[in-house]
Amino acid sequence: MKKVLIIREGALGDLILTFPVFYNFRKNGYRVSVAGKGIYKDIVEKIGYADDFIPIDSYEYLFLFENDNDKLRKFFQRFDLAIAYIDEEEILGINLKKFFKGRVFFHPVKKEKLNIHITDYLLEPLKKIFNQNFINSVSFNLKTKGEFFVIHPGSGSKNKNWPKEKFLKLIENLKNIKLILGPAEEDEIEFWRKNFKDEIFFNIDIDNILKIAEKTIAYIGNDSGFTHLFSFLGVKTVAIFGPTSPFIWGPRGENVKIVYKKIECNPCESEKMRNCKYKYCLEQIKVEDIIAFL
Repeated sequence: MKKVLIIREGALGDLILTFPVFYNFRKNGYRVSVAGKGIYKDIVEKIGYADDFIPIDSYEYLFLFENDNDKLRKFFQRFDLAIAYIDEEEILGINLKKFFKGRVFFHPVKKEKLNIHITDYLLEPLKKIFNQNFINSVSFNLKTKGEFFVIHPGSGSKNKNWPKEKFLKLIENLKNIKLILGPAEEDEIEFWRKNFKDEIFFNIDIDNILKIAEKTIAYIGNDSGFTHLFSFLGVKTVAIFGPTSPFIWGPRGENVKIVYKKIECNPCESEKMRNCKYKYCLEQIKVEDIIAFL
């Protein structure tokens, strides 16, 4: 069996949007090894169509960023092919070019230059490898019972978040709600404990996420890793987008509804998003816009 090494650094959402790449390699008979941030190892190995995950930010794989010829050669010789979503002038890219003896495809992600959906962009190297059409959307298709709503009011950037006050108003209009918070919301835990009296899940593992997803009526969240995760699992998902483009970064799937208000200045570049004081694109989204999809 041929073996492919896929290097995909980034956050949880970035990895989930790459799942179709992993799936298509498996479909074509490859053993898939994914290299990325170690925090996502369990998620990728359990539901992400990967045979194994290499945590390249761990001490064990520090040699990938050094010049240890023997270790690098021995590691790279395990693979027939490498897809690297990194710049070839990075240290890891330089080592790939120097020590990897198989075919290497560099396809770095330049977020500000993307003009197609990120998954379609990530699939482009496969056109040079396989002479066939590719599946550009995959789903875990989890069977759900529908006992409660799940809300994730955060994301990796506070600039992408619908205002907390609007989430609280949404909560007032729903019954049977669970809140899920990730590491990025650690500084907001006390706010939510004070203002939300039902169950709050914080920084839980993939097994518990699956248990929650199985009982979810619908999930509501911002442009975040959790939003991509729940939509991938097949849960009915309402995704709130403001400064980022749902046409490039939006989750795909039959059960996904995206709430997005196009105004003069969105989507915007990262620096502009960080410095924006008014967040009109998010402020214009009403509670009623969310409820309409539930």
